[in-house]
Amino acid sequence: MNERAAASGWSATAAVVLAAGALFALLHQRAMHGEDTRLFVLWLAAGPDGDVGALPRHFLFLPLLHTFGELLRPLGASWFTVLWLAAVLGSALGLGACHRAARTLVPAGASALWLPLALALVPTWFFFATAAEIHGVFVLPMGLAWWALARCVQRPHVAAAVLVGLCSGTAAALHFTGHFLLPTLWLAALAQAPRTWRALLGHGTAMACGHAAAVAGIALALGLSPIVQFTAATSFAGSWTKVFALSEVPAVVWEELLAPYVPWSLLLVLALRQPTARPWALVALGALLLHAPLPVSILSHEGHLHEHGAYAMAFAVPAVLAALHALPRRAFVAALVVSAVLALWLQAPRLVRAYDPEFVVGLQELRAQRGPVTLLVGSFSSDMEALTIGAEDQLYVDSDKIKAWVDYGGGVPLPQWFDAMVGALTAGSGPLFVCASARERLQRYPNADIQALWAGHVERAYAVEEVRQRGLHGWLLLPRAK
Repeated sequence: MNERAAASGWSATAAVVLAAGALFALLHQRAMHGEDTRLFVLWLAAGPDGDVGALPRHFLFLPLLHTFGELLRPLGASWFTVLWLAAVLGSALGLGACHRAARTLVPAGASALWLPLALALVPTWFFFATAAEIHGVFVLPMGLAWWALARCVQRPHVAAAVLVGLCSGTAAALHFTGHFLLPTLWLAALAQAPRTWRALLGHGTAMACGHAAAVAGIALALGLSPIVQFTAATSFAGSWTKVFALSEVPAVVWEELLAPYVPWSLLLVLALRQPTARPWALVALGALLLHAPLPVSILSHEGHLHEHGAYAMAFAVPAVLAALHALPRRAFVAALVVSAVLALWLQAPRLVRAYDPEFVVGLQELRAQRGPVTLLVGSFSSDMEALTIGAEDQLYVDSDKIKAWVDYGGGVPLPQWFDAMVGALTAGSGPLFVCASARERLQRYPNADIQALWAGHVERAYAVEEVRQRGLHGWLLLPRAK
């Protein structure tokens, strides 16, 4: 390749990164992605000496985000903003790395731009590139791993295979699913450059050594045990197996492994029938099978959360490459259009503000008038979004803390347990303010003791003062005068 062609290639990569970053930043989500976003904000706000190590399954994420936040926080960025900007940057740079990989992996005569363009519009990739979540950041080391693989395919040698493993190991330190990325890359290497069994096992061993070295090295650098991730993951998965429901498996397979990757997941059927596309289609199927046990095991229960395909993101790369090899150009463009429409459809509800900003204004006025308070808010309510996004310094707990009495009350009567909880929450931090969302939520819990708690105990044991201030509505619980 001459110098002009090389410069042109890097210019195209830079254009991919800038265009993707601008798109994701412009269409960023203005809502939380479930409970994790709230916890991320709380942990990050605790500082480097607080809860930065609170996520052992994905132990690199919080330290990395805290470092990134040190650059943005002095400029006035909230932790929620830091989270989604990290996802934007990680996804954009990851797509740039995929563009470098595509120069080797796409069919002869096809533009390398097709791969990052299609990946950016895969519904689950687009969703997490714009969310205050971990998976958008994960795209960066994953993209680097595919780039390293492409270089290894071009010039297979041990050092190149070790580099592949170092990249996948970094991805695994950031999110546990990176461990399933390594065998996916090995399958891709096998499909792209068949070699002797000796070379195949040798390079596979080199990848595995690089992967293990990256995971262990990053853990030790952060002061953690190299096995803490697996211990935490085993405990986490084990807690969900207790509520595993076989009847939910088909829904989870569709919702987490197939639907978030339409049309690319469905096009694999066509790709398997095309000899030129079959190797990538088989790699994609292998990736799907490798990643499937995790979402199936932890999400197959009644009322499961929708993770929008987060646990199988590596599957998208071979799936899109299979379609590139199988489809005529016009059909591939049509698939791109379908993918873009589905991505925007998944994203659209999160482009608008998820809470009333007047709630935050009312809270600020209440604190100015009455001093600090501790909030009890309704679980999964817009109040939680308002506090996480608009008032991250406000101490609060959600109403599920009271629901926990059912499982962890230890036989203590609920009124007594509630009083102890209030005392612990408000010690040195002002009275408890029960938001209307929390009171309404408590009335809907399928437990007679919880439903009777307000009228049967709270109104008798506390001086209850109703407050309506801007968008804030709730009740201050004050000690009764003796």
